[in-house]
Amino acid sequence: MILPGFVSKILAAFRGGVSPVLIFLSVFLGFWFGMVPGFSGFHVVLIVFMLLLNIPIGMLIFWGILGRGICYAAAPVLFHVGTWMQGNMSFVFRFFESLPVIGLTDFSTYSVAGGFILGPVIGTVIGLLMVRFVVSFRRMLLKLEEGSETFRKWYSKTWVRILDRVLIGKRTKDAKSLFAKKTKYVRKAGVALAVIVIVISLVVTGFIKDEAVKEYATKAMTRANGAEVNLDQIGISILNGAVSASGIQVTDPENPVNNQVAIEKVAADASVYDLFLGKVVMEQVEVSNVQFDQQRETPGKLYEKKVKEEPKAFDPNKYKLSAADLVKLEKYFKDAKALKENLRKLSKYLPSGEGEKGAAEEPERMPQKYLEYLTARALVPVSSRFMAKIATLDKVQIPSEIFGNSKIQLTNVNDAPKAAGLPITFEMNSLETPASVNMTIDYSQDTPKVTGTFDVLDMSKIQSSLSSDAGLIFKSGTISGKFSGIATRETIDLSLDIDIRDFKAEGQGEGVLGLGSDATSEALAVLDNLKTTIRIVGPVTEPRLVFDVKGLTEQFKQALVKAGKERLANEIDKQLGEQIDEQLGEDVPDEVKDVLKKPDELLKKGLGGLLGGDKEEDDE
Repeated sequence: MILPGFVSKILAAFRGGVSPVLIFLSVFLGFWFGMVPGFSGFHVVLIVFMLLLNIPIGMLIFWGILGRGICYAAAPVLFHVGTWMQGNMSFVFRFFESLPVIGLTDFSTYSVAGGFILGPVIGTVIGLLMVRFVVSFRRMLLKLEEGSETFRKWYSKTWVRILDRVLIGKRTKDAKSLFAKKTKYVRKAGVALAVIVIVISLVVTGFIKDEAVKEYATKAMTRANGAEVNLDQIGISILNGAVSASGIQVTDPENPVNNQVAIEKVAADASVYDLFLGKVVMEQVEVSNVQFDQQRETPGKLYEKKVKEEPKAFDPNKYKLSAADLVKLEKYFKDAKALKENLRKLSKYLPSGEGEKGAAEEPERMPQKYLEYLTARALVPVSSRFMAKIATLDKVQIPSEIFGNSKIQLTNVNDAPKAAGLPITFEMNSLETPASVNMTIDYSQDTPKVTGTFDVLDMSKIQSSLSSDAGLIFKSGTISGKFSGIATRETIDLSLDIDIRDFKAEGQGEGVLGLGSDATSEALAVLDNLKTTIRIVGPVTEPRLVFDVKGLTEQFKQALVKAGKERLANEIDKQLGEQIDEQLGEDVPDEVKDVLKKPDELLKKGLGGLLGGDKEEDDE
């Protein structure tokens, strides 16, 4: 056989034993395969079908190559068809995206969507024409063999048969068998081949997907961080669902020679079903060796150099407050500048006040170059592709005396919280102290709501961060409470209900509430517990504090009254004792003097018994 295999297969189909149905399927599947650009889960499914069905491989290759040629030649057509389909019938692609393996296909690429629709249409038309042509040829051949003696004599010659076998290959015994031969639609060896192809495709797709996921994750984290993020390795096993990542380094945009955070390894088990849909959904994520503010081997690149924005003008009326109610952080915190800088860094990871804007809201951009027709993607709404249902970070060294070495657990962490609509929780428990913090961000509302609690924070350790203008010096005690409100990248409005217990403190400077340090210390001497509400409002980088002045004033007033009563009682006891000592002299026993020095106790025992009150029994 001199001619190429796929050419001889096509010629043999005209006078061989290939069923018209299989001829149609070879054209249909070949065109569909070739018309969809790239290689994806859809192509894997088609290959499996091609191997299972008894379709001539040579014909498939020929029509696949022809389809791929049309794909490149008609790229603008595929682009416009895909654009129309995405705009009017996107539910079709949403359905196929929900199917395993096929869901690995990127239907948001316009040319893929266009080829997915046009491929079977063109394949059907050409397949039907091919079948009609083959059937007509076979009928003509049968007519020649049965009705033309000259043709039979010519074809019976030895050199003609040899040339036919060499150029084209084996043919049926006679023309009648073209219509009478029984067709086998399933290739027995195809089952084994299909399994082999699936395994190879999964390995190749897994490798390609690892690189694609690594690139996607690196770009997404870099964009969110504003500086280089490195990821040494990421592995996703589609067969067993194992997911791992190592060598994660997040550059500090303010100090590129250091990492904000570095993570040695992340390991998890992912849902195999979701992996076949192109999603990574992890049930349990274990994170090990988390370090903060470590020096990098080489400085990280700054990909998003932003001009530092000036704080927006604070409008108290927006929060239904007056300027007199507000206090700046500088009054109470020693290093307010560093605190506000940390809030600015944290704000990048807070929810947007307007929720996540879908990509569909961005301006449409037409392809500028020919090949861009094959790569242009639809601006589809944001959807979650990565999720860690439970992420555990053990033995994390928090740069804070209050927490120190801690354990952190997060739930429902994903790349599109608003689209997922699930609450994200954060729980941190110190392994060195009783301190803990819990927070929940509820994405079921347009503006996500933040709620949480904090327990047993050591006030003596908080004292180191307070300024001398705070008016207080905490020596001991714990603070617990709860908070609720909103905290977005732009603004914050949180109410903190605080409960300070078993604390010892004294006043300093001007004290609190204008009492001065002495009066403040006097009140604090009799205050063991204190409950109040603090509201934090304003831009995230320039928040203000709002104290419950009325409630605090009442508590300090009661404390001062109590302190005054105690002081007055002590003073009366002192003066009375001195007078008794002077008037009674040495003749009266000390026991009698001690009783007389406590008139309140004497009155209670004496008059109480006289008026019918309780009396102590002298005899048991």
